[in-house]
Amino acid sequence: MPRDLAELSLNAHLIGVPGSRQRLSTPALVLDLDILEANIQTMLDWTKAHNLRLRPHAKTHKSVAIAKLLVEAGAVGACCATLGEAEALGRAGVPGVLITSPVVQQAKVDRLVALNAVATDLAVVADDPANVAMLAAATAGEGAKPLTVFVDIDVGSKRTGVPSAQQATALALEIAAAPGLRFGGIQGYAGYLQHIVDFDLRKSGAEQVAQQMRQVEAALKAAGVAPPLMTGGGTGTHALEADADALGELQAGSFTVMDVDYDRVTLRADGSRPFKDALFIATSVVSAQHEGFVTTDGGLKSFATDGFPPTIARGAPAGSTYGWSGDEHGRVSLPEGAAPLSIGAMLECVTPHCDPTVNLHDCYHVCRGDTLVDIWPVDARGKR
Repeated sequence: MPRDLAELSLNAHLIGVPGSRQRLSTPALVLDLDILEANIQTMLDWTKAHNLRLRPHAKTHKSVAIAKLLVEAGAVGACCATLGEAEALGRAGVPGVLITSPVVQQAKVDRLVALNAVATDLAVVADDPANVAMLAAATAGEGAKPLTVFVDIDVGSKRTGVPSAQQATALALEIAAAPGLRFGGIQGYAGYLQHIVDFDLRKSGAEQVAQQMRQVEAALKAAGVAPPLMTGGGTGTHALEADADALGELQAGSFTVMDVDYDRVTLRADGSRPFKDALFIATSVVSAQHEGFVTTDGGLKSFATDGFPPTIARGAPAGSTYGWSGDEHGRVSLPEGAAPLSIGAMLECVTPHCDPTVNLHDCYHVCRGDTLVDIWPVDARGKR
């Protein structure tokens, strides 16, 4: 059963009230719907123009509503980093879910098979013969629904995936031979490339990854198991994938909302910025007793802290900077000579790293302009 809006947020009573964006009880995760929709359309226009499918990664937003918006706009499904995320989306009717990490524990394999029975076009990756054997055994029963399995290729991240074409071929043959499994193709995601700031350096890396993927493809074809699809890539390499000429499907997800880290990255060769920041943390001043800074109610429990600090999008003088002052508090350092901020003043900050920041919040406060128009749960928050 969907959670009641009042349970999700103290701001439910503000839905539809003009000016309500500035009246939110803080800290609050704010999603600008106009910008989100524009980002989605921009990416889909690009992928369609370059003959690429788009299966955006839901580890960014963890939201059924956003996943469905993407599918309605033309995406073929959603990628999920964990089985729990896939369950949240697949059981809610999001089609084409691909779990991009291996599912290996027996209890999780049982959950995977149960999800496959009710989900539309579910798929998973594997990089180990023992895992393929587990999946084959779990789907071998009479009347069991076939499960689509991709071979995960390590294209340099050194996290998951097989490092050689020979290993990939052996796995693909095992998948193809299992009656309850279907060989979906190969996945090659170069996460380490996505945040390289310099476009040319990132391009060189993407070309190397594409070469490796084509080598694996050639080996598979020679063995009689041509991959139906090659999937991978991300927001940082999206503009390079067509020229690299390896992938048929793009897994980018952060483009939907963006963040401080991606705002540093030159995404297009001409330096243009095709995607805008759509995700913010609204926070309010709770103390203004010191010269040069004020204290807010947005601390370590409101922002991901694994990268750059938030940037202040609105609500503070130009040149102000944001930092943390404990679990529940933030600090806005003001430039010399700036007018002081009063208690209750609200700021909106661009999230430092969107994925883990979203995972700290129960819901999105969805706004158009200055009005709160809806509240959406973070459905896959904490799902493993």
